[in-house]
Amino acid sequence: MSCPYTNFKEKVLEYIGILRIPRDEYGGMPACPFVGPELDQEKLMIKKFDPKENTLLEMVKEYDGSDYDSALLVQVSDEILSGHDTVGYQDYINRTMKENGYGHLKCICFNPNDKLEINGFNARSHAPYFLINIATREALNKAHTTLAKTKYYDNMNKRYLDYLHIKTIKDNK
Repeated sequence: MSCPYTNFKEKVLEYIGILRIPRDEYGGMPACPFVGPELDQEKLMIKKFDPKENTLLEMVKEYDGSDYDSALLVQVSDEILSGHDTVGYQDYINRTMKENGYGHLKCICFNPNDKLEINGFNARSHAPYFLINIATREALNKAHTTLAKTKYYDNMNKRYLDYLHIKTIKDNK
């Protein structure tokens, strides 16, 4: 049996290709409108995170000391995380970063087992691995503000908006 993490970067780039395609579900925008430009400008760090080789905080420190705008870490694990586990793990990572001097950073996890969909399309289900995206809180807040001025969130149901910790977007327009 071959290692599922062989050619991980190629598989992540294929996934990013899916995220770059404008979709009606996202108001005619890509599922992730910022990942394409980051990749094109070589501002996206893509690395494998294997807890047997290093700690998450070591990976965070490497990213934080780099010139990258964000990091996409491929979580190596023999365990399959259910969609219900994603938020708890994401909260754990954010708490750990904050407690260790990285409170200016935030993570968003993408689990291929997440059941979040918009009109039948589940972008997360296409992820080749459990992915941990890390960026500055400032950049993520700016991205949210930019997207809130568009139709990006219009087709998301309450469950999806709650998952993203977004209060009634339509009221903010």
